[in-house]
Amino acid sequence: MRILALICAFLLISAPSAVAGGWAVTYLDPVSAVEPVRAHTVGYWVLQHGTHPFVGGDLGKTGLHFKSDTGYERTFVGVSLGEPAHYAVTFALPEGKYQVFGVQGMFQEHPLGTLAVPGTFLIKPPDSDKVAFGSDGTWPWKEIAPPIKKLAGIPSASPAPAAAVSEEPADEPAPVWLVGLVVTGAAGLFVLLRKRLRPAARG
Repeated sequence: MRILALICAFLLISAPSAVAGGWAVTYLDPVSAVEPVRAHTVGYWVLQHGTHPFVGGDLGKTGLHFKSDTGYERTFVGVSLGEPAHYAVTFALPEGKYQVFGVQGMFQEHPLGTLAVPGTFLIKPPDSDKVAFGSDGTWPWKEIAPPIKKLAGIPSASPAPAAAVSEEPADEPAPVWLVGLVVTGAAGLFVLLRKRLRPAARG
């Protein structure tokens, strides 16, 4: 019995997220291009159940955790900002490709997506089962708020990723030679049709 009790105690200690009420989700604020070995600061939100600030007291250390394909790994700790559940972190990384995780205090790390340096974040939207809205309809933010939408005063279940994703290239104008070819072809077709229609018009 004593061994069983020790095993149960170990499981409780090693799984604080379950005791704390489940899970959390990290959302990034918009991020510009990231350059190698240069300091960048980004805002982020750590929301319990993906929708609201942590309600259990002190959440603990938050930040961003980067893990490269070559084995380089680094965690940067963030600082709390003025809005509930809003933080900022400054980081600098060497050139490479990284998996990015949100450090969420007593909760497990949240896989955010990837980052190419130089380049930008490519954010993976959270799984739908990680975003659970309550029925009280409270919204503790004003002008500055996390990137989750509100419907009739209650956040919607379709949060949009805030971090910049690779932009679609703008449509380029057609080259001059192609425009000239089209105009010349149209003019030739017009002359040919005009010649064929003249005898019919005289008859």
